[in-house]
Amino acid sequence: MTALLRMLVLTLAFAFVSANAHAQARDVSPSECWAVAIKGTVLVTRTDGSVQRGTLVCLGVTDVVLAGTGSIPLDSVTRIDKPRDSILDGVLKGASVGLVMLALCAPHCPAEPVLRVTAAYAAFGGILDALQGNNKQMFRREMPSASLSWKVSF
Repeated sequence: MTALLRMLVLTLAFAFVSANAHAQARDVSPSECWAVAIKGTVLVTRTDGSVQRGTLVCLGVTDVVLAGTGSIPLDSVTRIDKPRDSILDGVLKGASVGLVMLALCAPHCPAEPVLRVTAAYAAFGGILDALQGNNKQMFRREMPSASLSWKVSF
């Protein structure tokens, strides 16, 4: 009898909890702006061709907010891109691998081979960073293009 009572209480509790899930939906007001987890600068290209550079604070239904620049109407934005990092970044990351090796075996290793390996890792890191086209397009609006057509029917 207790197992049946437990099952009944669990079933009622589950039904009650799942029935109220629809109350969590809310309407989106056009003035809301959602924070974006993008670090660094972005490039905002507008419909007139101008490009604004800044840190993206939030993206809303009607506008985009950049730190320092302020609010930009979303209907005047054609695209938002996150530019790639420089090749120097890859060179420094590659060189750091060789320099860590130098730090670990500093008194016992000859400097010339370690510096050669460091230069090779730096070149390898720079090549990898150059080959990795990591431009990120975050927003793009297709602009309508003018077209002309005609139809001939008999």
